[in-house]
Amino acid sequence: MRRNRFISRARHQADADTLAKLARRLSESGSRIEDRLWERRLVELVNDRLARGFGDAIEAALEELGSEHPRAYDDLADLAESCAESTTVEIDGKPHDALLLAIPLLAWSRYRLPATKLSPTVVENVLAQVVGHLAPRGARCAVADYLFSIDQLPESLGEVRDTADQLFSAAVQDGRHKVDAKSLREPIAMLADARYLLAAIVVAQGSPLFHWQQTGVDPDSKLSAMQAFREQLDNVVTPVMTGCKFRTLPPNAFHAALRQGDRELREFSLEAAIFYLKLSFDLSPSALQATIAPYDEKRERSAPEIRIGISRAGEDDLVIEGVVWPLLGDDEERSVEEIEAALRRLGVVRIVAHAHRFPLEFCDDCGAPMFPNAAGHSVHTEPPDEGEEQPSTPLH
Repeated sequence: MRRNRFISRARHQADADTLAKLARRLSESGSRIEDRLWERRLVELVNDRLARGFGDAIEAALEELGSEHPRAYDDLADLAESCAESTTVEIDGKPHDALLLAIPLLAWSRYRLPATKLSPTVVENVLAQVVGHLAPRGARCAVADYLFSIDQLPESLGEVRDTADQLFSAAVQDGRHKVDAKSLREPIAMLADARYLLAAIVVAQGSPLFHWQQTGVDPDSKLSAMQAFREQLDNVVTPVMTGCKFRTLPPNAFHAALRQGDRELREFSLEAAIFYLKLSFDLSPSALQATIAPYDEKRERSAPEIRIGISRAGEDDLVIEGVVWPLLGDDEERSVEEIEAALRRLGVVRIVAHAHRFPLEFCDDCGAPMFPNAAGHSVHTEPPDEGEEQPSTPLH
């Protein structure tokens, strides 16, 4: 029987209102005992809605809290993300805790960055690193057989839960989750971007999720385990990353790993732009100048960001390469200082920082962001003069 869409909308709004109320009470709690009560009720409701495919109610509650109740928003967002990326699964009649992991890889290349199916050998070797360096004894693990771009990862809470459930099922079976590559969107071509591996760990309920949490194991062994994991994973994925310079970041729970990837990608992208200009056009850092400016669009409630336009020193009207630096909640003034320090470490000493704000502008034809020039205008990036080497793939 078809569900009445008006009843469904009313139910979703009622769910959103209840979630928002519970989150507000949690944000006002003054003790851990009270915290646990509100958290338990929120987790039960969030899990129920995710299981029923009603993730929109959670998103609506977050939107309701976003402007006037930031602390309640953060509390609900944290719990909702946790419920989406982790759950309880039953194996042989016994409950088990399951967690979805993401492993970020930052990469840049003059060619197209890979987002591709992984061979059975690569999947087997990635799985071996998860089992050998991360998981505790007796854990069941799984790895997805795809190297994802950020555009191809699940976005909504419901999509994250669906992906997590698929990997948890694979962990209970043979440890290999086969991804339908045809269902994934084509990634946007970027000079530098993040790529992600997805994995899952399933353990008996209440047991340690990671080996450094086990009784008798030094908690600080996490540091050496992460280092060994990253070194070994570099060797495993090197054949996949042909033609790329890449850096593996520590694995973490899905949402935390994505946030860390976004944060680390900012300076990595700046480095990539400077190295790219040297490698492709023989432009040394000392021959460049960088222009920094804040961008936002309050009418569209867009997230503020800083954009960096890079040009030859003295060419105040042109921009030959650009980098977007999302603020991600950081202080704008401090971020400008971080960018200037990063540029100087890279050898770029001619820096212009505009004080006035620019509107978020994009190219009408290709959708690429516009970048600030030293003269104080937003312009499209233009490659160096004709006759100089050009990249094989258009990059913005």
